[in-house]
Amino acid sequence: MAAPSTSDRVVGLGQVTVEMLGVGPRSPEAVVELATFSIQSGGAVGTALATVAALGGRAKYFGRLSDDEFGAIVLRGLKEFGVDVASVLIEPGKVSPASFILVDERTGRRLTRFTRGSTTPLDPGELPRDLFDDAKILLVDGRTPAAHIAAAERAKGLGVTVLLDARSLGPGMGELLDLSDIVIGNERFAAEFSHSSDMKRSLVELTQMGPKIAVLTLGEEGAIALENETLVRQPALPIEVYDTTGASEVFRGAFIYGTLQGWPIDRCLPFANAAAALNCRHLGGVGGIPSLSEVTRVAGLSS
Repeated sequence: MAAPSTSDRVVGLGQVTVEMLGVGPRSPEAVVELATFSIQSGGAVGTALATVAALGGRAKYFGRLSDDEFGAIVLRGLKEFGVDVASVLIEPGKVSPASFILVDERTGRRLTRFTRGSTTPLDPGELPRDLFDDAKILLVDGRTPAAHIAAAERAKGLGVTVLLDARSLGPGMGELLDLSDIVIGNERFAAEFSHSSDMKRSLVELTQMGPKIAVLTLGEEGAIALENETLVRQPALPIEVYDTTGASEVFRGAFIYGTLQGWPIDRCLPFANAAAALNCRHLGGVGGIPSLSEVTRVAGLSS
């Protein structure tokens, strides 16, 4: 019998979606022709996992989709990046999640309309027994709290690092923070959580909840992270922005990739920041995931 593989995979539970992206003018007209149109797999967890795989890491997705064309596009897109989707549950006759994103060709501002679809929320009892085989990191976004809490509890018991993608406060978020080793949030989440615009204070309060590492993405201001007494600030890179769709998800995927490599936060943060910035040169989240060599170079890190 072969020796068991080294634990080096990220397992993701959470949002995956079809993203229909259009670039065109902002206009009051009822019918407007788009300059560019693209259909991509995406979503908070989907794009993060695709990024991990594109950079050379191992990634697996577990969740539920329908047997509709949207679900097929999501699965096909993830598989093209090398994400393992063999365990995904398929529910016939439902609608898989989908988003339409209109990007203003002049300003780059986005208008998003989406549906969560009609598939049944994941139940804790549906988590596969072998879900964490070879896993080093569990990524959850809290969209189905009961299942994500159950997954995080099991992961903790197996010594798997739990990373929480926190976008806003909601049901189960307190329990997930308590179970998390790493939390990556945004300014909205920080403000809701700590009722303060002081990002350092928010990071300190987050680490007091349970996570050993807390990270906040700050848009045009870059990102900031705290681990123990080590505070790392990373300014945004001067990149000509075409579309910011998926940039925060690519940031998370790149940070996860660095964590899989065992990097400290003062290497993970500039790496993730560079990946997110480079992604903004293209349309869509998975449409412009940069290569490992390019991210390393732009971040100013030795390979």
